[in-house]
Amino acid sequence: MIEGLQHPTSSASYVLVVGAANLDILGVAQTLLVSGDSNLGRIRCAPGGVARNTAENLARLGHTTHLIAAVGDDAFGRTLLDVTRAAGVNIELCAVFTEHATSTYLAVHHSQGEMAVAVNDMGIVDTITPEYLAAHTAMVQQASAVVVDCNLSADTLAWLLSQSKAPVFVDAVSAAKCLRIRPHLRHIHTLKLNQIEAQTLTGLPCESTADIQAAAAWLHGQGLRQVLVSLGKRGMLWSDVQAGQGLQAALPCKVVNVTGAGDALLAGWVHAFMHRQPLADAARFAQACAAFTVSCEAANHPHLSVAALTHFIEPAP
Repeated sequence: MIEGLQHPTSSASYVLVVGAANLDILGVAQTLLVSGDSNLGRIRCAPGGVARNTAENLARLGHTTHLIAAVGDDAFGRTLLDVTRAAGVNIELCAVFTEHATSTYLAVHHSQGEMAVAVNDMGIVDTITPEYLAAHTAMVQQASAVVVDCNLSADTLAWLLSQSKAPVFVDAVSAAKCLRIRPHLRHIHTLKLNQIEAQTLTGLPCESTADIQAAAAWLHGQGLRQVLVSLGKRGMLWSDVQAGQGLQAALPCKVVNVTGAGDALLAGWVHAFMHRQPLADAARFAQACAAFTVSCEAANHPHLSVAALTHFIEPAP
């Protein structure tokens, strides 16, 4: 059963984000992580989910942002909605299900902050169906930009890509889930993915820079306008079907937690698109969002803002 939330009053310009909202449970080892044994470390819980994180980042960057996600009628779900609303995101299109548990993501990180393993319990995401979204068709079609993640079902992704009249930005999420969009690449404006996802989606090797450039060209051939390939510590490769390709190095920062870096990067790219920034500037701003985010323990930096990022990119002398 869905507890309906009041339909929002849309503003003249807004970003609509659709996808997963999770409670993240993160364990970080204090020393060298030993498999098959109990490890000393720290454990914390925090709001997460690709779509939810991206929506929060966009709101903190000053955009009117609406989120469509599903949560359970439980403590985790109420926490997610309260925190997301407090960050400035309109959550009135989110669905609350009494018969499903809120999506949960469990990750274990090495002491340096890199992920060792993760498990997700995200069955509730499948409740965001084309039938549910059809009641909000006007919100989809009137958005200035639509951001979706591949946690959504193949049918839901296909519906969103066919209905959106604005540019659609997609987070590939994982090698397995990114295949859901393969038949619909021509409807996507920008796709953000990593090397493994790019290799899975294109069937091409994606190890060297030349490999990744060739994979991006293949994606352009399928109709994609822009491709963002995260290279981890090396930064990112961006590619535009008309403007060419470029490499943006990762910005120096102290890595505390890598969870949420990709979500921040995508939010930064969408922000730059909304402000019509040149692509090289957009790549640097997006990379700054990622670097700024990994410097804090949470998946979303609580002090993320355009002013903070400007200072981060160009610190005062």
